[in-house]
Amino acid sequence: MSMQWHHLTLSAGEIAAGRTTAIQEAFTALFRSAGGPRTMALFRKEAPEGGVDLYFTPECQLHAWPLLQECGATPCAPPSLAGLELLVGHNEITYYLTT
Repeated sequence: MSMQWHHLTLSAGEIAAGRTTAIQEAFTALFRSAGGPRTMALFRKEAPEGGVDLYFTPECQLHAWPLLQECGATPCAPPSLAGLELLVGHNEITYYLTT
C-alpha cells in the first residue's frame, strides 16, 4: 500500500448532524492509541456552500485505516497549506509537511 493523503468532503447538513465531531473524536482516539505520531494529522478546510474538506496525512493509513474506510475518505494529492486548519496532530506538523 503506497502512503498517500486522503480527503473527505462533508456537506453543511453532515456538519450540522455532528459528523465532523464524530470523525474528529474517533481520529483523536486513534491518534492517542498510536502514541501521537509526529506526521499523523487531521486537517480541515472550508468548502463551498458551508461544507468542509477533511484531509488525513499519509501516516493515517498506518494508524487509522479502518476510520478512513468507514468514513469514505479517498486518496488525493497533498492539499495546499493555505487555509488548512489543524484539528488533531502536533502543531509543528506543517514543518514536516514542507520538508
